[in-house]
Amino acid sequence: MEAQTHRMADYPYPLHTNRELEMMLAGAKPFAVFAHERVEGFDKCDALAGQGFETHVARGTMSEHVRTVRHATGEAEIDYYFYALPGEEWRVEAYLMLLELLHRGAWCRQLEWLEGRLLGYTDEQNEYHLARAYPDGWRR
Repeated sequence: MEAQTHRMADYPYPLHTNRELEMMLAGAKPFAVFAHERVEGFDKCDALAGQGFETHVARGTMSEHVRTVRHATGEAEIDYYFYALPGEEWRVEAYLMLLELLHRGAWCRQLEWLEGRLLGYTDEQNEYHLARAYPDGWRR
Protein backbone atom coordinates (compact mmCIF):
# COMPACT_ATOMS: atom_id res chain seq x y z
CA MET A 1 0.00 0.00 0.00
CA GLU A 2 1.14 3.49 -0.78
CA ALA A 3 -0.14 5.13 2.38
CA GLN A 4 2.15 6.09 5.22
CA THR A 5 1.78 4.51 8.63
CA HIS A 6 0.61 6.79 11.43
CA ARG A 7 0.66 6.31 15.15
CA MET A 8 -2.66 5.29 16.68
CA ALA A 9 -2.41 8.05 19.29
CA ASP A 10 -2.42 10.67 16.52
CA TYR A 11 -6.02 9.92 15.56
CA PRO A 12 -9.00 11.74 17.15
CA TYR A 13 -11.15 8.59 17.00
CA PRO A 14 -10.55 5.03 18.21
CA LEU A 15 -8.74 2.87 15.69
CA HIS A 16 -9.81 -0.72 15.36
CA THR A 17 -6.30 -2.21 15.56
CA ASN A 18 -6.17 -4.91 18.26
CA ARG A 19 -9.66 -3.85 19.43
CA GLU A 20 -11.67 -5.51 16.68
CA LEU A 21 -13.47 -8.03 18.88
CA GLU A 22 -14.32 -5.47 21.56
CA MET A 23 -15.70 -3.07 18.96
CA MET A 24 -17.67 -5.77 17.13
CA LEU A 25 -19.30 -6.94 20.36
CA ALA A 26 -20.23 -3.32 21.12
CA GLY A 27 -21.79 -2.98 17.65
CA ALA A 28 -19.26 -0.29 16.66
CA LYS A 29 -17.60 -2.43 13.97
CA PRO A 30 -19.36 -4.80 11.54
CA PHE A 31 -16.39 -6.66 10.13
CA ALA A 32 -12.75 -7.51 10.85
CA VAL A 33 -9.92 -8.91 8.75
CA PHE A 34 -6.68 -10.55 9.82
CA ALA A 35 -3.85 -11.83 7.64
CA HIS A 36 -1.60 -14.74 8.50
CA GLU A 37 1.29 -15.49 6.19
CA ARG A 38 2.15 -19.14 6.35
CA VAL A 39 5.55 -19.03 8.04
CA GLU A 40 6.98 -21.30 10.71
CA GLY A 41 6.49 -20.08 14.28
CA PHE A 42 3.56 -17.79 13.52
CA ASP A 43 0.04 -19.06 14.05
CA LYS A 44 -3.55 -17.90 13.82
CA CYS A 45 -3.61 -16.65 17.43
CA ASP A 46 -0.74 -14.29 16.60
CA ALA A 47 -2.66 -12.95 13.59
CA LEU A 48 -5.73 -12.30 15.74
CA ALA A 49 -3.65 -10.46 18.36
CA GLY A 50 -4.87 -12.95 20.96
CA GLN A 51 -8.49 -11.87 20.59
CA GLY A 52 -10.94 -14.70 21.40
CA PHE A 53 -13.20 -14.74 18.35
CA GLU A 54 -13.77 -18.51 18.54
CA THR A 55 -16.17 -18.31 21.50
CA HIS A 56 -18.38 -15.80 19.71
CA VAL A 57 -18.31 -17.74 16.44
CA ALA A 58 -19.40 -20.86 18.37
CA ARG A 59 -22.26 -18.88 19.97
CA GLY A 60 -23.36 -17.57 16.57
CA THR A 61 -22.92 -13.90 17.45
CA MET A 62 -20.53 -13.58 14.50
CA SER A 63 -19.27 -15.72 11.64
CA GLU A 64 -15.76 -16.69 10.59
CA HIS A 65 -14.67 -17.02 6.98
CA VAL A 66 -11.19 -18.21 6.01
CA ARG A 67 -9.64 -17.75 2.57
CA THR A 68 -6.13 -18.45 1.34
CA VAL A 69 -4.63 -16.09 -1.21
CA ARG A 70 -1.41 -16.71 -3.09
CA HIS A 71 0.77 -13.69 -3.82
CA ALA A 72 0.95 -12.75 -7.49
CA THR A 73 4.63 -13.76 -7.36
CA GLY A 74 3.52 -17.25 -6.30
CA GLU A 75 6.03 -17.26 -3.47
CA ALA A 76 3.81 -16.99 -0.41
CA GLU A 77 0.36 -17.98 0.71
CA ILE A 78 -1.59 -15.83 3.12
CA ASP A 79 -4.56 -17.03 5.15
CA TYR A 80 -7.15 -14.32 5.69
CA TYR A 81 -9.53 -14.59 8.61
CA PHE A 82 -12.72 -12.59 8.23
CA TYR A 83 -15.20 -12.05 11.05
CA ALA A 84 -18.61 -10.60 10.34
CA LEU A 85 -21.61 -9.71 12.45
CA PRO A 86 -24.91 -11.24 11.31
CA GLY A 87 -26.05 -9.64 8.06
CA GLU A 88 -22.57 -8.28 7.28
CA GLU A 89 -21.18 -11.40 5.60
CA TRP A 90 -21.36 -9.71 2.18
CA ARG A 91 -18.27 -7.75 3.19
CA VAL A 92 -16.14 -10.91 2.84
CA GLU A 93 -16.56 -11.11 -0.94
CA ALA A 94 -16.17 -7.35 -1.33
CA TYR A 95 -12.94 -7.42 0.65
CA LEU A 96 -11.66 -10.38 -1.37
CA MET A 97 -12.05 -8.26 -4.51
CA LEU A 98 -9.90 -5.57 -2.86
CA LEU A 99 -7.30 -8.20 -1.97
CA GLU A 100 -7.18 -9.38 -5.56
CA LEU A 101 -6.36 -5.84 -6.68
CA LEU A 102 -3.81 -5.42 -3.90
CA HIS A 103 -2.03 -8.67 -4.76
CA ARG A 104 -1.90 -7.63 -8.42
CA GLY A 105 -0.09 -4.47 -7.39
CA ALA A 106 -3.04 -2.13 -7.83
CA TRP A 107 -3.75 0.10 -4.88
CA CYS A 108 -4.84 3.68 -4.67
CA ARG A 109 -6.46 6.17 -2.34
CA GLN A 110 -9.94 5.31 -3.52
CA LEU A 111 -9.43 1.61 -2.78
CA GLU A 112 -8.09 2.50 0.64
CA TRP A 113 -11.24 4.55 1.23
CA LEU A 114 -13.34 1.51 0.25
CA GLU A 115 -11.30 -0.70 2.55
CA GLY A 116 -12.00 1.70 5.41
CA ARG A 117 -15.73 1.66 4.69
CA LEU A 118 -15.79 -2.15 4.58
CA LEU A 119 -14.00 -2.25 7.94
CA GLY A 120 -16.58 0.05 9.50
CA TYR A 121 -14.92 3.45 9.51
CA THR A 122 -17.19 6.42 8.83
CA ASP A 123 -16.74 8.82 5.93
CA GLU A 124 -15.39 11.43 8.33
CA GLN A 125 -12.87 9.00 9.81
CA ASN A 126 -11.78 7.91 6.34
CA GLU A 127 -11.40 11.53 5.26
CA TYR A 128 -9.17 12.22 8.26
CA HIS A 129 -7.02 9.14 7.65
CA LEU A 130 -6.64 9.73 3.93
CA ALA A 131 -5.75 13.39 4.39
CA ARG A 132 -2.87 12.26 6.61
CA ALA A 133 -1.86 9.26 4.53
CA TYR A 134 -1.96 11.13 1.22
CA PRO A 135 -0.98 14.73 2.01
CA ASP A 136 -0.88 15.62 -1.69
CA GLY A 137 -4.66 15.30 -1.79
CA TRP A 138 -7.13 12.65 -2.78
CA ARG A 139 -10.61 12.29 -4.22
CA ARG A 140 -13.19 9.56 -3.90
